[in-house]
Amino acid sequence: MTGRSRWRLAKSLTIYQAALLIEGFNPATFEDSSPYDWHYDVKNKTAAVIHALRSACEDGTIKYAKEARSGEHDEYLDLDRSLIRVDDIRAWLEAADFKDGFFVPVEEEDDGPGDFFSPYYAPKLAAANDAWKAVTSDKTWLRGRSPKKAIELWLKENAARYGLLNKDGTPNATGIEEIAKVANWKPAGGAPTTPKDRREHGVGFGKTVPPLSTSERAGSFGSDLDDDIPF
Repeated sequence: MTGRSRWRLAKSLTIYQAALLIEGFNPATFEDSSPYDWHYDVKNKTAAVIHALRSACEDGTIKYAKEARSGEHDEYLDLDRSLIRVDDIRAWLEAADFKDGFFVPVEEEDDGPGDFFSPYYAPKLAAANDAWKAVTSDKTWLRGRSPKKAIELWLKENAARYGLLNKDGTPNATGIEEIAKVANWKPAGGAPTTPKDRREHGVGFGKTVPPLSTSERAGSFGSDLDDDIPF
């Protein structure tokens, strides 16, 4: 048990700690800093969850295990010291059908590289596999991008989940590029193609598909040749 997974030992957490864990961060990294001083990417990714957790506590959906207040007359709720139970966080997420991968598993798997609870969990292998699945199942990721670029973009948006962050909370560009090379099914590169549905729209029996115009064929995308991976 290492890093972020050690937080599974906790029975109660602050709203900030819970939000960080839900979004894939290790709260230990932020113990000595105020949420106001977090990196922009961290603030951006946790803002919605912090708001949702706080609202759920204020309307009684989630009960405080320990409610702490501050100020001259204790009029402000202290989110750094107030605690909520892990079981209540999990129940709240399950009720919303939100699988975060920490409190609520994303999917059931038996001891494999993508199983977070497995002693053989391989985060980089899991990241490559999940990135490949994401960009091949949702073709919008490939619009105007090479496979490698699409994979890199997906990994940047999900970097925290796989430990692909620098100490300041920014995505680890080198690690992401290495994983993208592994998941890239088109290592020879080449210009991205126009989605098929755009050309077939409105074509019926006995009709031919009109050729793309010169401007469409040229496009605005350059080739993106990937370096070979040294093995």
